[in-house]
Amino acid sequence: MDARSSAQDAETDSSSEAAEATEADASTSRASYSRPFLASDKIAEVFRESGNSETSGGDAEEGNQSGAPEDGAAASGGDQDAGAQEARSQAAEESEATLEEIALWVDQLGSVEFAAREQATAKLRGVGKRALPVLERTSRDHPDLEVRMRASDVAKGITGGETAGRIDAFLAGNDVSLDGWEVFQTILGDGVRIRELFVDFLMRHEKVAASLEGTSKDRESAFQQTIVSVQRGMFVEQRTPTEADLIALILLANDHDMPITRVEENAIFTVLRRDATAKLLTDAQLAGPFRAMLGGWISRDDVVNRQEILWFALSWDLAETLPLAMNTLEKETDPITLGMALQAIARFGEKSDVPGVAKFLDDSRPASEQQYAGGKLVQAFVCDAAAAAIILLNDRSLAEFGLNEAAEHPKYGFIVQEIGFPIEDPKPRQEAIEKLKKELLSE
Repeated sequence: MDARSSAQDAETDSSSEAAEATEADASTSRASYSRPFLASDKIAEVFRESGNSETSGGDAEEGNQSGAPEDGAAASGGDQDAGAQEARSQAAEESEATLEEIALWVDQLGSVEFAAREQATAKLRGVGKRALPVLERTSRDHPDLEVRMRASDVAKGITGGETAGRIDAFLAGNDVSLDGWEVFQTILGDGVRIRELFVDFLMRHEKVAASLEGTSKDRESAFQQTIVSVQRGMFVEQRTPTEADLIALILLANDHDMPITRVEENAIFTVLRRDATAKLLTDAQLAGPFRAMLGGWISRDDVVNRQEILWFALSWDLAETLPLAMNTLEKETDPITLGMALQAIARFGEKSDVPGVAKFLDDSRPASEQQYAGGKLVQAFVCDAAAAAIILLNDRSLAEFGLNEAAEHPKYGFIVQEIGFPIEDPKPRQEAIEKLKKELLSE
C-alpha cells in the first residue's frame, strides 16, 4: 500500500508539474497571440519598406512545415510507436521518391485498373508538394481528359490538405507562414478576430495577399483586379461585399505610392456604403485597425472626392479625418467642400486649430442654398461656417454670437444650412463676426 501510495503521489506530482508546464507554455503562447494595430500615419511607410526588401521566410517555413507532423506524431504506447514509426517510414520513402517514380505514378492515374489508380493516388499524396509540378503539367497537357481530371484532383488534394492544416494551426495562434501575413499583422495587429479576418481575406483575395510584400506596381494590379471582382459580385452576381472585400481595398489604398483614379476611388465608396462597413466599425477587435486604415487612406495627397470622404468621416465619427479637413482648407477653393471641412474641424479639432480657420472669416461666398427661416430668406456663407467652427472649438455656444443654436449637431459639428443670416440684412452677420473676433481672437 505504501509503495503504491508513493507511486501514486509521485505520478500526481509529475502530472501536476506537466500541467503547470503546459499551462505556462499556453500562457506564453496566448501572451504572444496579441499585437496592437499601427497608427494611420505609419501605414504607408510599411508598404515602402516592403517594396524595398526581399523576404525569404517561405523556404524556411516549408522546412518547418515538413518537420511538424513528425514532431507531433509521437505516440505513447508500444504498438502506437511501432505503427507511427512504420507510417513515418512509409511517408519518408514516398517523400524521397525520384522524379522517375513520380512520373510513373502519374502515368498510373490513367490505368484501367481501379486499384492501380488508387495506389498511384496514395503514393502521389504521400510525396506531397514535390509531385505538384508533374501533376499540374499533366492536368494541363495530357491528351486523356480522365487523366487530366485525376491529376488535377490529386494536386488540389495535396494543396488543399496542406493549406487546411496550416490554416488550422494559424487560427490556433501558431506561427505559420502565409502570404501577406507579416505585412497584414504589422498593420492590423494580431488577435483571434484579426486571424479569422485574414483567413477569409487570403481565401478571397490571394493576389492581394501576395502583393502586400511586393511592389506598388504589384499592388496596383491586385487593386484593379479586386475592384473588378467585387463590382462583378455586387452588380452581376447580386452578392453583398464582405468585410474581407472591403479590407482588401482599403488596405491597398494605404499604399500612397500606388495611384488611385477617380473611378477607383468611387468604387471604394460604393463598397463603403454597404453593410461590411458597419460590421467592421462595430467589431470590438476590428474597429480600431479598420479606423486606422481609413485614416491612412483619406490622408492621401491625391484624394479626389473630398466631399464624399468628409461626409463619410462625419457620419461614422472618424476623428482620423481631421488632417484631411485641415489640408482641405489649404488646397480646396470650392465653398461647399470648405463648409464640410469646417464641420469636420468643429467636430474633431481643438482650439489650436482656430488660426487655420480664422482666415475664412472674411470669405463671403455662399456655402449653402438660399432658404426661408422665420419668414426671411437666409443663406450661409463660408465665413459663417468658419465662425461656427471657431465658436465650437472654443467650447462656446452659437447662440452667444447670434448664430442659430439649433444648428449645433453632435455628429456633424453643426449644420451649414442652419447657420445662415438674412440676405437682405448684412448687419447681424457683421455684428456676430465682430463679437467673435473681439472675444475669441483678441489673444
